[in-house]
Amino acid sequence: MRIFATRTAARRATCNQAVKICHGLYTDRKPSPHELAEIVSRRWPDSALDGYSCARHYLGHALGFPLHFLRAGTMASSPYFRTRRARPKALGQLNGINVCNPLQATEVMAEEDAVAFLEAYFAGQYGASQMEGHMLDFQRFPQRTRRVLESTILGADSVPERSLTRGLRPHVTVHNNRYIGPYRWDLLLEEHKVAIEVDGYSYHQGENRQRFEIDRQKLNDAVQRGYKPLHFTAATIEHHLDVAISQVLAIAHGKGDVVPPPWQWHHYWRFQH
Repeated sequence: MRIFATRTAARRATCNQAVKICHGLYTDRKPSPHELAEIVSRRWPDSALDGYSCARHYLGHALGFPLHFLRAGTMASSPYFRTRRARPKALGQLNGINVCNPLQATEVMAEEDAVAFLEAYFAGQYGASQMEGHMLDFQRFPQRTRRVLESTILGADSVPERSLTRGLRPHVTVHNNRYIGPYRWDLLLEEHKVAIEVDGYSYHQGENRQRFEIDRQKLNDAVQRGYKPLHFTAATIEHHLDVAISQVLAIAHGKGDVVPPPWQWHHYWRFQH
């Protein structure tokens, strides 16, 4: 792609020989969002992707117009991108495109979307420590960002794990991706010695013999160390979250109703007679 920044570029644009991106910046054809993000990163090296554009790039999703940038100085207006004036924190590059700290990007996102982005980006057992590293770039957080951080479930690997964690949080302290001995558990209620796994059918359907053996020893190990191990399917969390929460709390507190067998309530049996 050819880039024009001379006075003759405007004349090229009037003759449909160039595309005007913004004042002083023209290309020989309409760039893709990714191409334009690379161009802007080179032209304004102190700028960075912002908001939803930054979040999408961090998650490896395709960018779309209009792009969103932030920069301490001004940038020309354009139908292809929007800008806000702010100094990018931890300015760096990801696949040739300037990005800011992911926490800074959430400042202009809807709170619900900001939480979803952070939960996806900081998923996995190292999510909490990675988040702590990014938080060091801030002396303090705006109230809105604090609300987002308080609502974010760190370290969980899947949506069902986060849903169960969010449902239990008002009642008990929950840790995600924690170890008991040599084995990692999805959720851990250390105070109540309860360990929880959330199993997806498609994942365990292809389980090999080694994994099968490890999972059984993992359960035995937890019992030997004094824990109460629980297993829920992702489908139960998705369709019957209230049942899962009630059962966990009943076991944690040593009181509560016993859950009836699943054929009496689970959606798998709803349309069977």
